[in-house]
Amino acid sequence: MSKTSSITQLVVIGASAGGIEALSSLVATLTADFPAPIVIAQHLDPRRLSHLPEILAPRSPLPIRLVETRGKLEAGVIYVVPSNRHVEITDHEVSVAEGGQGRVKPSVDLLFTSAARVFGEGLIAVILTGTGSDGAAGARAVKSQGGTVVIENPETAAYPGMPLSLAPTTVDIVANLDAIGPLLHDLLTKTPTAARGDADRQLRGLLEQLRETSGIDFASYKTPTIMRRLQRRIAATGAEDLGAYIRLLQRNPDEYQRLVNSFLIKVTEFFRDPELFTY
Repeated sequence: MSKTSSITQLVVIGASAGGIEALSSLVATLTADFPAPIVIAQHLDPRRLSHLPEILAPRSPLPIRLVETRGKLEAGVIYVVPSNRHVEITDHEVSVAEGGQGRVKPSVDLLFTSAARVFGEGLIAVILTGTGSDGAAGARAVKSQGGTVVIENPETAAYPGMPLSLAPTTVDIVANLDAIGPLLHDLLTKTPTAARGDADRQLRGLLEQLRETSGIDFASYKTPTIMRRLQRRIAATGAEDLGAYIRLLQRNPDEYQRLVNSFLIKVTEFFRDPELFTY
């Protein structure tokens, strides 16, 4: 990640069939003070000029830019990728290229994967309505780097194929379309810093409860990391704060496993530690 850039958070959105209507509804729920750039990869007919920026502009409080070659990422700006180009995030810039044959353009997987390498835990990836499975592999990359994965509720999505193509363990939050915009704002702005005072006691008590219920001791994990991932579940459940979330946990024991899953980054890769394996 570039040390000279002030951009540390990014939202990437992938959609396919039904995506124009979904994106129009989503951008209408954003606020003018949105604190991060948004990059959209929408599957469209590559033989036709994309009019997505013109379609979204009347609904969006944020400026919308069509990425023709490359551009510097700026907070509070929505970037739209042309229908006949692939998109990649490198060094806090968004760039497009024709790419190889045989892959749908723009590739949601490529967007998510490249963004995950750069932004890590500062990335939020969103899968909206669509057919096929583009985005599933990219979402796994986002998850492996500690980012957050949000999907449109398949039960209400116009085309649930893309959201349903993600494994449940990859998904952090399932949300109805009208709730995604406010949810993104909360995830970007309400991530707590190190706990203090009562919050510190609440956190230590919560970690002890997790140790008792799951057998995993998270007390040695870095507090900022724990708090960032805890905020995902607070936002996903609609709890106002940590205290409200702890009370929700007590009423809904199933939430303990969801919280554990959000703390753990599952990377399926054999022999990640060759020296340890050899030993």
